[in-house]
Amino acid sequence: MSVSQKRKRSDSQTESKTSIDSTEISFPRGGGSVLTALEVKEISNEATRDVLFESKKQHQASAGVVKKRKGTKGTAVKVATVEKEKDVTVDHLDFKTLVPGSQVLGQIVQINKMDLVISIADNLVGFVPITSISQEITEQLEALQESVESSDEDSEEEEDNEEEEPDKKNFPNLSEIFQLGQWLRATVITNETKTKKKSKKRLELSIEPSIVNSNVAEDDITQGAIIQVSVKSVEDHGVILNTGKGTNGFISKKELDAGLVNIQDLHPGSVILVSIASINSRTITCKIPHGQLKKQGSVSTIDSITSIIPGMLVDALITGLKKDGIVAKVFGLADSSIGMTHLGVYDFSKLKEKHQIGSKIKARVIASFVLRGEAKLILSTLPHVLFLNKESWDKETKSAPLESYPIGKVVDVTIIGKDGTYIYTQVEGSLLGQVHYSRVSAKADLDMDFKIGSEHKARVLGYSWADNALTLTLDKKQIEQKYLRVQDIPIGEAVVGEVVRLITDNGLILKIFDDFEAFVPRSHMSDIKLIYPERKFKIGSMVKARVLKLMYKRGKASILCTLKKSLVVTEDEDIVASFEDAQIGKRTPATVERMQPNGCIVAMFGQMKAFLPNSEISETFVKRPEDHLRLGQTIRVRIISSDSEAKRTVVSCRISDSLSQTQLSAIEEMIPGKSVIKVSVVEKEKDNAIVEMEDSGLRGIIAFGHLSDKNYEQNRALLKKTEIGSTLEAVVLMKDRKSRILTLSAKESLVKAAKEGLLPASFEEISIAPTTLHGFVSGITNSGVFVAFANKLTGLVLPKYASDKFVDNLNSLFYVSQSVSCHVIRTDIENKRFLLSLKSKETDKDSEPAINPVDSKVKTISEFVPGLITKAQIKGIKATQLNVQLADNQQGRIDVTQLFDSYDDIKNPKRPTDQFKKGDVIDVKIIGFHDTRNHKFLPVTNRKTKQVVLELSAKKSDLGLGAVKPLTLSNVKEGEKHLVFINNSARGFLWAGISPVIKGKLSLMDLCDDASLLENLEEEFPVGCALMATIKEIEVENATVTFSARSKPIHSIADISVGDVVPAKVLKTRESYLLIQLCDTVNAISFITDALNDYSEKLDSVFSTNDICAAKVLEIDSDSSKVYVSVRTQDTKDKLITSLEDVKRGDVLRGFVKAVTDKGVLIALGRNIHAFVKVSDLSDSYIKEWKKTFHVHDPVQGKIIEAKEESRILMTLKDSEVNGELNTLKRFEDVEVGEIYEGSVRRITDFGVFVKLDGTLNITGLCHHSEISDKKISSIESVFGEGDRVKVKLLAKDDAKKQLSLGMKASYFIDEVAADEDIEMEDNAVESSEQSEEEKVGDNDSEDELMEEAYAEQESGESDSESDKEVSKESAGPEAQVKSQGGLSTNGFDWTASILDQTMANDESSDEEDMDDEKPQKKKRRASVVKDKTAEMNTRAPQSVSDFERLLIGNPNSSILWMNYMSFQLQLSEIEKAREIGSRALNTINYREEQEKLNIWIALLNLENSFGSDETLEDTFKRACQYMDSFTIHQKLVGIFSISERNDKAEELLKTMTKKFGSEVSVWVSYASFLLDAGRHDDAREVLARALQVLPKRSHIETVRKFAQLEFSKGDSEQGRSLFEGLITDAAKRIDLWNVYIDQEIKRGEKAKAEMLFERVLNRKLSRTQAKFFFNKWLNLEEDKGDDKGAEYVKAKAAEYAQNNQ
Repeated sequence: MSVSQKRKRSDSQTESKTSIDSTEISFPRGGGSVLTALEVKEISNEATRDVLFESKKQHQASAGVVKKRKGTKGTAVKVATVEKEKDVTVDHLDFKTLVPGSQVLGQIVQINKMDLVISIADNLVGFVPITSISQEITEQLEALQESVESSDEDSEEEEDNEEEEPDKKNFPNLSEIFQLGQWLRATVITNETKTKKKSKKRLELSIEPSIVNSNVAEDDITQGAIIQVSVKSVEDHGVILNTGKGTNGFISKKELDAGLVNIQDLHPGSVILVSIASINSRTITCKIPHGQLKKQGSVSTIDSITSIIPGMLVDALITGLKKDGIVAKVFGLADSSIGMTHLGVYDFSKLKEKHQIGSKIKARVIASFVLRGEAKLILSTLPHVLFLNKESWDKETKSAPLESYPIGKVVDVTIIGKDGTYIYTQVEGSLLGQVHYSRVSAKADLDMDFKIGSEHKARVLGYSWADNALTLTLDKKQIEQKYLRVQDIPIGEAVVGEVVRLITDNGLILKIFDDFEAFVPRSHMSDIKLIYPERKFKIGSMVKARVLKLMYKRGKASILCTLKKSLVVTEDEDIVASFEDAQIGKRTPATVERMQPNGCIVAMFGQMKAFLPNSEISETFVKRPEDHLRLGQTIRVRIISSDSEAKRTVVSCRISDSLSQTQLSAIEEMIPGKSVIKVSVVEKEKDNAIVEMEDSGLRGIIAFGHLSDKNYEQNRALLKKTEIGSTLEAVVLMKDRKSRILTLSAKESLVKAAKEGLLPASFEEISIAPTTLHGFVSGITNSGVFVAFANKLTGLVLPKYASDKFVDNLNSLFYVSQSVSCHVIRTDIENKRFLLSLKSKETDKDSEPAINPVDSKVKTISEFVPGLITKAQIKGIKATQLNVQLADNQQGRIDVTQLFDSYDDIKNPKRPTDQFKKGDVIDVKIIGFHDTRNHKFLPVTNRKTKQVVLELSAKKSDLGLGAVKPLTLSNVKEGEKHLVFINNSARGFLWAGISPVIKGKLSLMDLCDDASLLENLEEEFPVGCALMATIKEIEVENATVTFSARSKPIHSIADISVGDVVPAKVLKTRESYLLIQLCDTVNAISFITDALNDYSEKLDSVFSTNDICAAKVLEIDSDSSKVYVSVRTQDTKDKLITSLEDVKRGDVLRGFVKAVTDKGVLIALGRNIHAFVKVSDLSDSYIKEWKKTFHVHDPVQGKIIEAKEESRILMTLKDSEVNGELNTLKRFEDVEVGEIYEGSVRRITDFGVFVKLDGTLNITGLCHHSEISDKKISSIESVFGEGDRVKVKLLAKDDAKKQLSLGMKASYFIDEVAADEDIEMEDNAVESSEQSEEEKVGDNDSEDELMEEAYAEQESGESDSESDKEVSKESAGPEAQVKSQGGLSTNGFDWTASILDQTMANDESSDEEDMDDEKPQKKKRRASVVKDKTAEMNTRAPQSVSDFERLLIGNPNSSILWMNYMSFQLQLSEIEKAREIGSRALNTINYREEQEKLNIWIALLNLENSFGSDETLEDTFKRACQYMDSFTIHQKLVGIFSISERNDKAEELLKTMTKKFGSEVSVWVSYASFLLDAGRHDDAREVLARALQVLPKRSHIETVRKFAQLEFSKGDSEQGRSLFEGLITDAAKRIDLWNVYIDQEIKRGEKAKAEMLFERVLNRKLSRTQAKFFFNKWLNLEEDKGDDKGAEYVKAKAAEYAQNNQ
């Protein structure tokens, strides 16, 4: 059943039980009375008068009075007969009165995980389950349940769909939500709990506001009323409350502080009792009822009697004095009573003195219930109830009652009063004690034995918070009882119990101390396992036991006992039940509870557990604790360490450290095969005798087969005859330091051999000699018999050497532990193995003679054994070996590595064996045998064939005495230098050897320092060639080594210099470059222009992976650890371009397309040299889709137009110019002072004439009016007209401002050579602000910008940052100069076609938006680059009002045209006209063209921001929000403010947006980005917190992800990691979050962190598609970083994943 269903069920039960039928009670419910309000008041007054006159007679039922009142139709209505009040009693709360639906006021006295315990009057407690606390907590539980259920389902489809996973909820912690002593109103849900066996009395309550406030009518919700509320949310200024009545409440932080409530203690779901301060239509304002009663306020009127609820402060009218208390009327309607306990008066005489009938008393309602069909109230006048204090005692001066008087304490009490239920006492003169009549001795007389003033002994049973009284007992049996509660019984207490019940297969139940039941688990019924426990434990029998531990479940304690004798008989001082008892060195019993690989867990008394390591289980070595201990076994342990803070205790079973040290010293003195000791037999087993050394106590084992040299049966009989305590002499065969055990043998042959020093214990003691060795048989197989000696030294006896006679079955001749005598016939030095023979020496000789031996001293073949120095004749010479003959029937070989001791001994290093001649006789030593089938060296052989090839050595150093051991892997080290010989070649490396055993790889990169030798490899390094090489690496697994023959190896980038030519290996081929390996740690790059000799070829067709080539170092960038090399050879077809000096104007060069931009094509001529081809220079013919013609990395051929700077190389691809003469127009840099040009008048002004020069790229100069004629001209316009042809001379040139000064005077053209004049440009500079962009700079400036933008686009294209759309803004230089001269500024707003980019969702601005507004003509050209420039180069832009008006007639919906028109007016400083044009545009553009209208609004906002006031900007902004999408307009204005650096305005608008558009994630992200740009990191993180409070939960993950990305890009990367870690923890199934997280780490260059994330995500449950995606991404990362080992690791990981998930 779900939590919501349980809650609905409890609600329905409560609702059904609280609904009171009008037939069951004597008064009507509110709103349903048949009496008028006046009639009710009269009846109330009459009852009051009867009480005031103290009428002694019983009121008899009077005749019914019938009154008439006028109805709507004038009919008479009968009025019910009013009976006089019955006698009202003083009531107490119990399980009978508190029926479901009753309400009580109580205090929280205990907070458990799943419920609250509330103390109510009359020493009762109720339980509030977690599902009946508040709606908020119930919702948390339901969300948690849904999360758990969803996590249990198969989520494969959910992962593929990448659906959003619900947030994981934490289980509500009630101890944080509530506080002890807190007052709450509760409704009784049930007063009994039904179990399978019986019903138990238990009050189950509900404090949910919707239930406890159900009786509060709307008219009762008035100022001063007490209601119960739950916390919906906690805000900065206060708390929003749930009243359960459909209207929210609010309590301010100030009111909480005044009520002594810390807002930090309140959490969603908390329930508190509040009073109403004020009410409006939307909210109920509350406060905490605390302090003086007048300030708390009270209710003066109620809607009905059911409106009187617990917690309400009332004025009660006393209507009677009883011996049990007083009775009163509340609001003249409800009968109520106050018991002695809550009056504070415990004697009737004092009660009459203090209270009088008819007086009023201030009291608080603490219970309301229905008794015998009548509503009853119980009130309290105790101070802590009236003031709702958490504690009834002064915490500063007094301690808690149960601290002063703990439960079980016997105290002296004085009787101070009695009522019908309780005896009231004063406990030692300070505190009230309450004794129920059921808690006195059975035979006691209540009147005689407990008179007021008498003194007695009592025992504390508890304390009631609500009554502020100790619960006592006067029962002498309970007072004398040893323990009152289970928790009072000390752990480890020895008890005598009676067997009450036996539970099959589980345990038994004991009765101890006559009142308590204890459970004995089956494992603790005995030290041994009982098969029939019922036979030992009879019902009613008495047993001795000891309390093992106390178990707590749901707040109830139970006892666990043990009957194990080992625990029961333990001394009390040895018991360890807490860390205080765990003293170092203390010995205590413990029970093995759990086994672990490294030890076991043992349990002591109570909850104490300890760890017993394997090393502390026994004096001997313990590998597995199961071999020494069993579960449930009780052992004695010694505490060796105890840490109460870490809650860790370590124990030991070992006796002492001193004895252990003695044994350790003794075992160190034992030498296997040498030590002969005296031992005594201490124990006998089936197959062994356990012996012990007398001095040290060191123990050993003698197997029965080692008791003597006799046969199997005799040794068996000897073991039986051996007596305990008998002494033996034995030799140590083996010792085990860990277990401290010796393996011994008492065989006489072995003991004698050990004394003579002839019992070998290591391979070094084995040699081929006639010495007889004594050993024993350790194993028998088909391969032979294994003979063992000391220290596990074992040799093999082959079947043919096992006996002088043929033996078919070795098992019939030999048995294990049999004593044997043998001698060595073969040794294997490398593997440390040897062969033995059991034959007699006379029959063990090889009779085959040596035929024509080269060495006459040799007679038989058997004499050719390793170590023999003899002679051999050379029969054949090969590059890698000499074939020799020792006799006609014995061949041999000498490996080339065994011919020379040093490199200097070799006469011809390329062919070392050439210095030997066939037929020469040389001295050799036999070092082993050669396997002709596998071509391997063998240290030993069994001579299975007649022709055995001997392995020989002719090295002078080997011809001395002693055995020769060829070099093995164990004898060499990395870094050693050796003489090596090449054996054969493979792709990329050579095989070389330094001995017959060791072969290794010699990479071509490590072959030599001179890379040019690699071009003729076979000739320079033939097979057999000798080299001096160093060992780089030893691969033990593959039994190979890696060599290097370079004298100057490259280990790092510091070992390389520019100009070096070194061997290199091709790692990867790409379209534009090669990745070259110079060594294991250094890689280099060879660009396509540095790699190809012929640019018409492709890299992958010329080079392949692992190709070895010569590389010349061109450049070393130490900062970035990059090396650039060239692998071109001398046979080149295309010129290598390395600098600007290699490029000349007019050169025809080939290159590769580097980038294709809107402005043209960028050509790579060299690694760092690029040329730019404008669109107009791409082809002689018109190409409409020219971008599709040119592709990156395509080879092209062109002619250089200009090459003055590296960043200003221009090229043309036109065939007419590439193959013909270069015909180019002059640029600004080409014109020279003094040159004469013809041109046409472009513009006439008052200060001069602007002339466009022929033969130039649209270059215009100014002819000042003083330079037009030698004579003065009154009117320039009368002389010149636009378009007139003129002849001018260049007088001056300003390169900085790109201005020309011209002259037209006739005197300038008289002489052919004009004199150089220094022309002042000041006049021109003063009036230059009036020049338009077109007049100041021509197409030459445009070309500069095209070049800069092309380079910028190339740089941004190669960048892997997120802002790929941002372009370098270097081209803003000339415009900045123009701005400095004056004119209108637009704060970076582009008034031309780039406005389209500004209105896109991506609000990033390009460099085009940063251009100055003074160049409309150039902007027009830029806007047109989105189309084919070859078709629109001659398009003329509008230059006047008439031009714009004419164009607008044909295209009235073009926002670009309208904005150009506005820009044109702004250039003329006509701001108002620009506004009018904007308004015209809004009225003219069709209403369907929303985007066009939006562009105009943005333009108007820019205009007002730049040239208007704050008022005009605000007005425009408001109008824009009315007509367009308000959110979009807000976003655009924020961008405008940011561009214009009005950060305060931007922030103000962002704050407004968070309130107005708080549900939009982008608003919060923009705000945070703005703050991070300003360096306000803390403020940005506060924005995240606010966003998560405002945004719906479904947007939280996306919001946090974007904020995390912002932290990575603009803020603190660690903060970003924290956010991502939280996301992948809470939403682990959102695989896309892992991908974004990994991308951020990769972009920051955190390779190690990215790899760690790959490991983590691939360990999660992924679909195959997802796993493939992450593996590919990981592999690309490793390849991009050039990490080959990492790439191999990823591939291996992927293969493993695929295999495991098939």
